[in-house]
Amino acid sequence: MSEDGTELDSLGWEALKKALNQRVVASVPKLIPSRVNRVWLVETDVRPVIVKRSLSGRCAVEFETLLQARRAGLDVPYPLAKEGDYLVTEFIPGESCDVLINRMFDYGAAEGIGEWLGLFHRRLALEGRSRTMVDVVPSNFVMSDGRVFGFDLEDSTYGDPMDDVGRLASSMLGAEPYFTPIKFDLCLRMLRSYGKATGTDVVQSSRPFVSKHLQIDARQKPLFRRTIVKAARAIEKGWPDLV
Repeated sequence: MSEDGTELDSLGWEALKKALNQRVVASVPKLIPSRVNRVWLVETDVRPVIVKRSLSGRCAVEFETLLQARRAGLDVPYPLAKEGDYLVTEFIPGESCDVLINRMFDYGAAEGIGEWLGLFHRRLALEGRSRTMVDVVPSNFVMSDGRVFGFDLEDSTYGDPMDDVGRLASSMLGAEPYFTPIKFDLCLRMLRSYGKATGTDVVQSSRPFVSKHLQIDARQKPLFRRTIVKAARAIEKGWPDLV
């Protein structure tokens, strides 16, 4: 294993063999960019799979949340095996919703994410508590054959679903191109789609949460901090008129 952890170690290969329940003939694992963890796409003689080494120590949380989501009928990758800090899931081919929303301005992707998040909150609630995704950003969704799949659920916990909604909306608006009319339109479509899935109207009630997360994100973007903070404060007062 390399010193920087960019290659699979013996435990990772054991997880891969356990996932496919047989001897594995695999290509060289392809490292996929990840902000926190180590993630590989591995082509095998059985099927392509994703192998993820969790550096947060929450591999078990993600494994269990994926199982719960699958049982609830949500579109997520099927978890195949867990071994130590390694998680193996099926590979979902498709286009990243980050690209679809921020480069192609795809309404279907925005609405699909909103619906997925609404179903996640509604179906995984337990005894009055809502399951939240936490790291809910467009790059953690892919669109495959017209369906949106969510993944990267290791940070999932019980909390306020509106915090997820605010995080998702702020991540859409606070990515280039910043605060253009079409980005606001995409964001509002996402919020309305979430509302349809949950039976609630969150367009107005989400504004304080969107503002909060924009101001948090602004700390990491010093070149655009003033612009983002100004937009965040404006959203607290109301959404812009897009007509």
